[in-house]
Amino acid sequence: MSFKIDCESFSENIPTLTIELFGHYSIDGESYHADLSQMKYYIPPPDFDNVSFDLKNFTSTRSNLPSYIKLDDMLRWISENFNRLKKPLSAQGDQWLDIDFICRRGVLRTLLCTPYKKKDKWIICAAKYRGTIYLCEFYTNERERQHANKTAEEKFGSWGRKFEQYMVADQPSHKPDPSVPLNECAKFHCIFKANFGDHSLLYVAEIDGILSEQCITDTLIGKTFELIELKTMSMEQYNAIGTVGGKYDTIFVEKAISWWSQNYLAKVEKIICGLRKQWEVKAIKEYPTHNLLKLSKPCCNSDKCKMFCKMFLDNVKRIVIKDYSECMYKFYFDGSSDVINYSEIASNDETYHFFQSSFVHKAEYYNSTFQ
Repeated sequence: MSFKIDCESFSENIPTLTIELFGHYSIDGESYHADLSQMKYYIPPPDFDNVSFDLKNFTSTRSNLPSYIKLDDMLRWISENFNRLKKPLSAQGDQWLDIDFICRRGVLRTLLCTPYKKKDKWIICAAKYRGTIYLCEFYTNERERQHANKTAEEKFGSWGRKFEQYMVADQPSHKPDPSVPLNECAKFHCIFKANFGDHSLLYVAEIDGILSEQCITDTLIGKTFELIELKTMSMEQYNAIGTVGGKYDTIFVEKAISWWSQNYLAKVEKIICGLRKQWEVKAIKEYPTHNLLKLSKPCCNSDKCKMFCKMFLDNVKRIVIKDYSECMYKFYFDGSSDVINYSEIASNDETYHFFQSSFVHKAEYYNSTFQ
Protein backbone atom coordinates (compact mmCIF):
# COMPACT_ATOMS: atom_id res chain seq x y z
CA MET A 1 0.00 0.00 0.00
CA SER A 2 1.20 3.53 -0.64
CA PHE A 3 0.31 7.19 -0.93
CA LYS A 4 1.94 10.12 -2.73
CA ILE A 5 2.84 13.50 -1.33
CA ASP A 6 3.07 16.36 -3.83
CA CYS A 7 4.49 19.37 -2.02
CA GLU A 8 5.65 21.12 -5.19
CA SER A 9 2.26 22.61 -5.97
CA PHE A 10 -0.21 22.99 -3.11
CA SER A 11 -3.32 25.04 -2.57
CA GLU A 12 -3.74 24.46 1.17
CA ASN A 13 -2.76 27.06 3.73
CA ILE A 14 0.78 26.65 5.03
CA PRO A 15 0.60 25.21 8.57
CA THR A 16 2.00 27.30 11.38
CA LEU A 17 3.86 25.87 14.36
CA THR A 18 3.11 27.17 17.84
CA ILE A 19 5.39 25.79 20.53
CA GLU A 20 5.24 25.60 24.31
CA LEU A 21 8.11 24.37 26.46
CA PHE A 22 6.37 21.74 28.55
CA GLY A 23 9.05 19.88 30.48
CA HIS A 24 12.62 18.59 30.65
CA TYR A 25 14.78 15.75 31.95
CA SER A 26 18.41 14.60 32.02
CA ILE A 27 20.14 11.41 30.91
CA ASP A 28 23.40 10.42 32.62
CA GLY A 29 24.64 7.36 30.80
CA GLU A 30 21.89 4.81 31.36
CA SER A 31 20.17 6.74 34.16
CA TYR A 32 17.12 8.98 33.79
CA HIS A 33 16.71 12.02 36.05
CA ALA A 34 13.65 14.28 36.14
CA ASP A 35 15.80 17.35 36.71
CA LEU A 36 18.24 19.85 35.18
CA SER A 37 21.40 17.98 36.20
CA GLN A 38 22.76 17.69 32.62
CA MET A 39 21.78 21.17 31.51
CA LYS A 40 24.71 23.35 30.41
CA TYR A 41 25.21 27.11 30.11
CA TYR A 42 26.58 28.70 26.97
CA ILE A 43 29.78 30.67 27.69
CA PRO A 44 30.89 32.44 24.49
CA PRO A 45 34.63 32.98 23.95
CA PRO A 46 35.78 36.61 24.14
CA ASP A 47 36.99 36.69 20.51
CA PHE A 48 35.03 34.68 17.92
CA ASP A 49 37.77 35.19 15.31
CA ASN A 50 40.64 33.92 17.41
CA VAL A 51 40.10 30.52 19.03
CA SER A 52 42.04 27.27 19.00
CA PHE A 53 39.91 24.30 20.07
CA ASP A 54 41.50 20.88 19.61
CA LEU A 55 38.72 18.40 18.83
CA LYS A 56 40.88 15.36 18.21
CA ASN A 57 42.65 14.69 21.49
CA PHE A 58 40.18 13.60 24.16
CA THR A 59 39.36 10.67 26.39
CA SER A 60 35.85 9.29 26.33
CA THR A 61 34.08 7.69 29.28
CA ARG A 62 31.07 6.64 27.24
CA SER A 63 30.37 6.63 23.52
CA ASN A 64 26.96 7.10 21.97
CA LEU A 65 26.50 3.55 20.70
CA PRO A 66 22.82 3.14 19.73
CA SER A 67 22.18 3.55 16.00
CA TYR A 68 18.83 5.19 16.69
CA ILE A 69 17.03 6.23 19.83
CA LYS A 70 13.59 4.88 20.66
CA LEU A 71 11.00 6.48 22.91
CA ASP A 72 11.97 4.83 26.22
CA ASP A 73 13.04 7.95 28.10
CA MET A 74 10.20 10.06 26.72
CA LEU A 75 7.62 7.41 27.64
CA ARG A 76 8.98 7.48 31.18
CA TRP A 77 8.58 11.27 31.31
CA ILE A 78 5.00 10.97 30.00
CA SER A 79 4.18 8.28 32.58
CA GLU A 80 5.28 10.72 35.31
CA ASN A 81 3.15 13.52 33.86
CA PHE A 82 -0.15 11.85 32.90
CA ASN A 83 -2.03 14.41 34.97
CA ARG A 84 -0.70 17.27 32.83
CA LEU A 85 -1.44 15.60 29.49
CA LYS A 86 -4.79 13.85 29.86
CA LYS A 87 -8.01 15.32 28.57
CA PRO A 88 -10.83 16.06 31.00
CA LEU A 89 -12.85 12.88 31.50
CA SER A 90 -15.93 14.43 29.87
CA ALA A 91 -13.96 15.29 26.69
CA GLN A 92 -11.91 12.12 26.23
CA GLY A 93 -14.01 9.96 23.95
CA ASP A 94 -11.61 7.63 22.12
CA GLN A 95 -8.61 9.85 22.82
CA TRP A 96 -7.20 9.87 26.34
CA LEU A 97 -4.29 12.32 26.08
CA ASP A 98 -4.73 15.78 24.62
CA ILE A 99 -2.15 14.93 21.93
CA ASP A 100 -2.46 13.57 18.37
CA PHE A 101 1.19 12.56 17.84
CA ILE A 102 4.07 11.76 20.22
CA CYS A 103 7.63 11.35 18.91
CA ARG A 104 11.21 12.56 19.06
CA ARG A 105 12.13 15.77 17.26
CA GLY A 106 14.18 13.68 14.84
CA VAL A 107 11.04 12.22 13.27
CA LEU A 108 9.65 15.66 12.45
CA ARG A 109 13.07 16.85 11.33
CA THR A 110 13.32 13.95 8.88
CA LEU A 111 9.91 14.83 7.44
CA LEU A 112 10.73 18.53 7.11
CA CYS A 113 14.02 17.73 5.35
CA THR A 114 12.66 15.14 2.90
CA PRO A 115 11.78 17.56 0.03
CA TYR A 116 15.46 18.56 -0.13
CA LYS A 117 17.06 15.28 0.95
CA LYS A 118 15.18 12.88 -1.28
CA LYS A 119 18.11 10.51 -1.58
CA ASP A 120 17.84 9.74 2.12
CA LYS A 121 15.72 6.65 2.72
CA TRP A 122 13.83 6.38 5.98
CA ILE A 123 11.51 4.20 8.03
CA ILE A 124 8.99 5.60 10.50
CA CYS A 125 6.83 3.23 12.53
CA ALA A 126 3.55 4.13 14.21
CA ALA A 127 1.62 2.63 17.12
CA LYS A 128 -1.78 3.85 18.30
CA TYR A 129 -2.79 3.73 21.94
CA ARG A 130 -5.96 5.26 23.38
CA GLY A 131 -6.35 7.57 20.39
CA THR A 132 -2.80 8.98 20.29
CA ILE A 133 -0.30 7.93 17.63
CA TYR A 134 3.29 7.28 18.72
CA LEU A 135 5.97 7.60 16.02
CA CYS A 136 9.51 6.20 16.03
CA GLU A 137 12.17 6.42 13.31
CA PHE A 138 14.34 3.43 12.42
CA TYR A 139 17.43 3.18 10.26
CA THR A 140 17.23 1.47 6.90
CA ASN A 141 19.61 -1.44 6.24
CA GLU A 142 21.99 0.96 4.50
CA ARG A 143 22.12 3.30 7.48
CA GLU A 144 22.61 0.36 9.85
CA ARG A 145 25.64 -0.78 7.84
CA GLN A 146 27.06 2.75 7.85
CA HIS A 147 26.65 2.98 11.60
CA ALA A 148 28.33 -0.38 12.17
CA ASN A 149 31.41 0.70 10.21
CA LYS A 150 33.12 3.56 12.10
CA THR A 151 32.26 6.19 9.52
CA ALA A 152 33.58 9.73 9.25
CA GLU A 153 30.16 10.93 10.35
CA GLU A 154 30.64 9.20 13.71
CA LYS A 155 34.04 10.83 14.12
CA PHE A 156 32.58 14.26 13.36
CA GLY A 157 29.81 13.53 15.85
CA SER A 158 32.41 13.02 18.59
CA TRP A 159 34.17 16.18 17.45
CA GLY A 160 30.87 18.04 17.79
CA ARG A 161 30.54 16.79 21.37
CA LYS A 162 34.07 17.91 22.10
CA PHE A 163 33.32 21.35 20.63
CA GLU A 164 30.45 21.65 23.10
CA GLN A 165 32.89 21.18 25.97
CA TYR A 166 34.73 24.33 24.86
CA MET A 167 31.49 26.32 24.73
CA VAL A 168 29.43 25.34 27.78
CA ALA A 169 29.82 25.11 31.56
CA ASP A 170 27.86 23.75 34.52
CA GLN A 171 27.15 27.25 35.88
CA PRO A 172 26.76 30.62 34.14
CA SER A 173 29.61 32.01 36.26
CA HIS A 174 32.01 29.14 35.41
CA LYS A 175 34.38 28.71 32.49
CA PRO A 176 34.15 25.71 30.12
CA ASP A 177 36.48 22.84 31.08
CA PRO A 178 37.42 20.75 28.02
CA SER A 179 39.91 18.70 30.06
CA VAL A 180 37.23 16.47 31.61
CA PRO A 181 36.54 13.09 29.95
CA LEU A 182 33.88 13.21 27.25
CA ASN A 183 30.65 11.41 28.14
CA GLU A 184 28.66 11.22 24.91
CA CYS A 185 25.71 9.61 26.68
CA ALA A 186 25.13 12.52 29.07
CA LYS A 187 22.32 14.63 27.60
CA PHE A 188 19.72 17.21 28.49
CA HIS A 189 16.26 17.08 26.87
CA CYS A 190 13.33 19.45 26.62
CA ILE A 191 9.74 18.42 25.99
CA PHE A 192 7.74 20.60 23.61
CA LYS A 193 3.97 20.68 23.22
CA ALA A 194 3.00 22.14 19.87
CA ASN A 195 0.20 22.72 17.40
CA PHE A 196 1.13 22.24 13.75
CA GLY A 197 -1.80 23.12 11.54
CA ASP A 198 -4.66 21.01 12.91
CA HIS A 199 -2.33 18.46 14.55
CA SER A 200 -1.31 18.54 18.22
CA LEU A 201 2.21 17.29 18.89
CA LEU A 202 4.37 16.32 21.85
CA TYR A 203 8.05 15.74 21.14
CA VAL A 204 11.40 15.66 22.88
CA ALA A 205 14.59 17.38 21.72
CA GLU A 206 18.15 17.21 22.96
CA ILE A 207 19.42 20.67 23.95
CA ASP A 208 23.11 21.64 23.76
CA GLY A 209 22.86 24.53 26.20
CA ILE A 210 21.07 27.64 27.34
CA LEU A 211 22.08 31.29 27.55
CA SER A 212 21.15 32.73 30.94
CA GLU A 213 22.84 35.16 33.30
CA GLN A 214 21.05 33.53 36.23
CA CYS A 215 21.61 30.01 37.53
CA ILE A 216 18.42 27.97 37.14
CA THR A 217 18.10 24.99 39.47
CA ASP A 218 14.43 23.96 39.63
CA THR A 219 12.63 24.31 36.29
CA LEU A 220 12.93 26.10 32.96
CA ILE A 221 9.18 26.64 32.78
CA GLY A 222 8.42 30.34 33.09
CA LYS A 223 12.09 31.38 33.21
CA THR A 224 13.94 33.82 30.92
CA PHE A 225 16.67 32.17 28.85
CA GLU A 226 17.66 31.33 25.28
CA LEU A 227 18.16 27.85 23.87
CA ILE A 228 21.50 27.38 22.10
CA GLU A 229 22.43 24.96 19.31
CA LEU A 230 26.12 24.20 18.67
CA LYS A 231 27.55 22.83 15.41
CA THR A 232 30.86 22.52 13.58
CA MET A 233 31.67 22.98 9.91
CA SER A 234 34.91 22.78 7.94
CA MET A 235 36.62 25.97 6.82
CA GLU A 236 36.46 24.70 3.24
CA GLN A 237 32.67 24.51 3.36
CA TYR A 238 32.42 27.93 4.97
CA ASN A 239 34.65 29.54 2.33
CA ALA A 240 32.62 27.93 -0.47
CA ILE A 241 29.23 29.23 0.74
CA GLY A 242 27.75 31.65 -1.73
CA THR A 243 29.93 30.52 -4.62
CA VAL A 244 27.49 29.68 -7.40
CA GLY A 245 28.41 26.29 -8.80
CA GLY A 246 30.91 25.81 -5.99
CA LYS A 247 32.03 22.34 -5.00
CA TYR A 248 30.28 22.44 -1.62
CA ASP A 249 26.94 24.00 -2.63
CA THR A 250 24.94 20.76 -2.50
CA ILE A 251 26.43 19.79 0.85
CA PHE A 252 25.47 23.11 2.36
CA VAL A 253 21.90 22.81 1.05
CA GLU A 254 21.53 19.62 3.07
CA LYS A 255 23.24 21.21 6.06
CA ALA A 256 21.09 24.34 5.87
CA ILE A 257 17.79 22.45 5.73
CA SER A 258 18.90 20.11 8.52
CA TRP A 259 20.01 22.94 10.78
CA TRP A 260 16.92 25.04 10.03
CA SER A 261 14.46 22.21 10.75
CA GLN A 262 16.19 21.32 14.02
CA ASN A 263 16.05 24.94 15.23
CA TYR A 264 12.54 25.57 13.89
CA LEU A 265 11.13 22.73 15.99
CA ALA A 266 12.62 24.10 19.23
CA LYS A 267 12.37 27.86 18.59
CA VAL A 268 16.15 28.18 18.63
CA GLU A 269 16.99 31.57 17.15
CA LYS A 270 20.59 30.96 16.08
CA ILE A 271 23.26 28.34 15.59
CA ILE A 272 26.72 28.82 17.05
CA CYS A 273 29.05 27.18 14.54
CA GLY A 274 32.70 26.27 15.07
CA LEU A 275 34.70 26.61 11.86
CA ARG A 276 37.35 23.92 11.89
CA LYS A 277 40.51 23.36 9.91
CA GLN A 278 40.80 19.58 10.00
CA TRP A 279 40.29 18.82 13.71
CA GLU A 280 40.91 22.30 15.13
CA VAL A 281 38.25 25.00 15.47
CA LYS A 282 39.81 28.33 14.44
CA ALA A 283 36.81 30.68 14.54
CA ILE A 284 33.16 30.93 15.62
CA LYS A 285 30.31 32.01 13.34
CA GLU A 286 26.69 32.74 14.29
CA TYR A 287 23.88 31.82 11.87
CA PRO A 288 20.42 33.24 12.61
CA THR A 289 17.85 30.50 12.05
CA HIS A 290 15.66 32.68 9.81
CA ASN A 291 18.63 33.21 7.44
CA LEU A 292 19.76 29.59 7.09
CA LEU A 293 17.57 28.70 4.11
CA LYS A 294 18.48 31.92 2.31
CA LEU A 295 22.16 31.00 2.50
CA SER A 296 21.73 27.71 0.66
CA LYS A 297 22.29 27.44 -3.09
CA PRO A 298 19.67 26.93 -4.40
CA CYS A 299 17.55 28.72 -1.84
CA CYS A 300 15.26 26.37 0.09
CA ASN A 301 11.53 26.96 0.50
CA SER A 302 10.42 26.26 4.05
CA ASP A 303 6.75 26.17 2.95
CA LYS A 304 7.47 23.06 0.91
CA CYS A 305 9.02 21.41 3.97
CA LYS A 306 6.08 22.28 6.20
CA MET A 307 3.54 21.01 3.66
CA PHE A 308 5.35 17.69 3.26
CA CYS A 309 5.35 17.19 7.03
CA LYS A 310 1.69 18.15 7.34
CA MET A 311 0.59 15.90 4.47
CA PHE A 312 2.47 12.96 5.93
CA LEU A 313 0.81 13.44 9.32
CA ASP A 314 -2.57 13.82 7.58
CA ASN A 315 -2.10 10.44 5.93
CA VAL A 316 -0.80 8.74 9.07
CA LYS A 317 -3.84 9.94 11.00
CA ARG A 318 -6.07 8.53 8.25
CA ILE A 319 -4.26 5.18 7.99
CA VAL A 320 -3.35 4.33 11.59
CA ILE A 321 -6.68 3.23 13.00
CA LYS A 322 -5.93 -0.10 14.70
CA ASP A 323 -4.76 -0.29 18.31
CA TYR A 324 -1.10 -1.13 19.00
CA SER A 325 -2.22 -4.51 20.41
CA GLU A 326 -3.51 -5.49 16.95
CA CYS A 327 -0.65 -4.19 14.84
CA MET A 328 1.87 -1.45 14.22
CA TYR A 329 2.35 0.43 10.97
CA LYS A 330 5.58 0.79 9.00
CA PHE A 331 6.04 3.77 6.64
CA TYR A 332 8.93 3.54 4.20
CA PHE A 333 10.39 6.21 1.92
CA ASP A 334 12.92 4.87 -0.60
CA GLY A 335 14.03 8.19 -2.09
CA SER A 336 13.14 7.31 -5.67
CA SER A 337 9.85 9.24 -5.88
CA ASP A 338 7.28 11.10 -3.81
CA VAL A 339 5.57 7.81 -2.94
CA ILE A 340 5.55 6.54 0.63
CA ASN A 341 4.86 2.84 1.09
CA TYR A 342 3.26 1.49 4.23
CA SER A 343 2.26 -1.84 5.70
CA GLU A 344 0.84 -3.36 8.86
CA ILE A 345 3.35 -5.29 10.94
CA ALA A 346 2.94 -7.47 14.00
CA SER A 347 2.75 -5.56 17.27
CA ASN A 348 5.53 -7.74 18.71
CA ASP A 349 7.83 -7.46 15.67
CA GLU A 350 11.29 -7.49 17.26
CA THR A 351 12.87 -5.42 14.49
CA TYR A 352 10.54 -2.46 14.86
CA HIS A 353 9.14 -2.85 18.35
CA PHE A 354 9.35 0.41 20.30
CA PHE A 355 6.12 0.77 22.28
CA GLN A 356 6.77 -0.44 25.82
CA SER A 357 4.31 -2.73 27.58
CA SER A 358 5.50 -1.24 30.89
CA PHE A 359 4.27 2.18 29.71
CA VAL A 360 0.85 0.72 28.91
CA HIS A 361 0.67 -0.92 32.35
CA LYS A 362 1.42 2.43 34.02
CA ALA A 363 -1.19 4.17 31.88
CA GLU A 364 -3.85 1.56 32.62
CA TYR A 365 -3.06 1.71 36.33
CA TYR A 366 -3.32 5.49 36.29
CA ASN A 367 -6.67 5.32 34.53
CA SER A 368 -8.09 2.77 36.91
CA THR A 369 -6.84 4.65 39.97
CA PHE A 370 -7.17 8.34 39.21
CA GLN A 371 -9.91 8.66 36.61
